[in-house]
Amino acid sequence: MKSLSFTLLFFIIISSNLFSQTLGNGEAGFFDKNPVKLDKPIRFSPYKNGAFLFVDFNNYAIRQVNANREITTLFGGPDKKGFKDGKLDVAMFDGIHGVAYDEENDIIYIASASNNVVRKIIKENNEFQVKTIAGTPKKNGFADGSSDQALFNSLHQILINKDGSILVLDIGNAKIRKIKDGIVSTIVGKDSISPIKVDWKFPIDMAFDGDDIIICDAGNSNIYRFTPGKEIKKLQLDQPLKMPHGITSDNKGNIYIADMGDNAIYKIENDKKVTKIEATSQNGFDHLNKPADVILIDGVLWVADLYNHKLKQQKL
Repeated sequence: MKSLSFTLLFFIIISSNLFSQTLGNGEAGFFDKNPVKLDKPIRFSPYKNGAFLFVDFNNYAIRQVNANREITTLFGGPDKKGFKDGKLDVAMFDGIHGVAYDEENDIIYIASASNNVVRKIIKENNEFQVKTIAGTPKKNGFADGSSDQALFNSLHQILINKDGSILVLDIGNAKIRKIKDGIVSTIVGKDSISPIKVDWKFPIDMAFDGDDIIICDAGNSNIYRFTPGKEIKKLQLDQPLKMPHGITSDNKGNIYIADMGDNAIYKIENDKKVTKIEATSQNGFDHLNKPADVILIDGVLWVADLYNHKLKQQKL
């Protein structure tokens, strides 16, 4: 019995530490192993085998966290700033603000705010290749149509639709744009030429919630629910947010928000009730410094703690 009690206590301690640990030592840098160093982690995406991806903004890199909480850099790095397609060892990146994974086809997509392009990373002939699939490199503006002639203005998050189309959040044009079969179109936006009109200022992140898309607008501090092809509505929250910058859903009626203005994480229930998620330990969601994004992985809520150069987690 004594041995069993010790084993149980040991398990509880290890489990508690696992769900309160942070990744990153708080010092800006670039290193996968101990001490792990990040430089402004800003966006998340689910990945394969229980892993997830995050954009390490100032390292111009996409990095992976696996199921064992180990970090691996998949591509990019501090010496890869710029714009260049081709093999991973020569490809260059800048201003990555969005990442998404197409599980069916094993493709990683990224959206660049500064290069104003959407790119994919795909394996060909046993080598990873980077290819631009939409946008005109380093040229901003607005134009729908052929993907190689389309113009964007500061692309942020990116999602992969069930039909294989790609959705990108064009913050400069205040629109969601769709890429399908080599054609770029607008599906919702601020101006009258958008098929569904919405009063956005700086729509900065989006996520799926079932068949809907939930969007946070950092400019007007609002959250929106978009049913593609039908309608978009602003949520009537029971208390205000300050600067919602990251958003995710558990697909069970709950939305989670990284509020950069309040340095806090909020839970929204039934599109209305807002509650702050308090830190469960000194390594949890305390002392956040510009939390940029949130993601749920196997019941654990992760936060990209931008200015602390850390990924933090708490089990819900």
